[in-house]
Amino acid sequence: MIAAYAKATIVVEAAFRGGSLSTARDAAELLRIVLAVPGPINSPSSDGCHRLIGERCAEIVTSVADAMEFLSDKPCTLYLNAS
Repeated sequence: MIAAYAKATIVVEAAFRGGSLSTARDAAELLRIVLAVPGPINSPSSDGCHRLIGERCAEIVTSVADAMEFLSDKPCTLYLNAS
């Protein structure tokens, strides 16, 4: 439900399984923008973000400027398909 109201979903930290990943997948199914912030490869709290990025369910963002570019009013071609 949360994903339906937002223009985009940004996942900053998420475990390998969790509610954030469910929300991100819901957003992708609704053709919303999904973004993820990568973290240290040995951090369990980054596993979910890495999973979203690895499965191409999310685009990588590493700064506020990156996120703002996706959220700007210009046409955005990054709408994700959930498989």
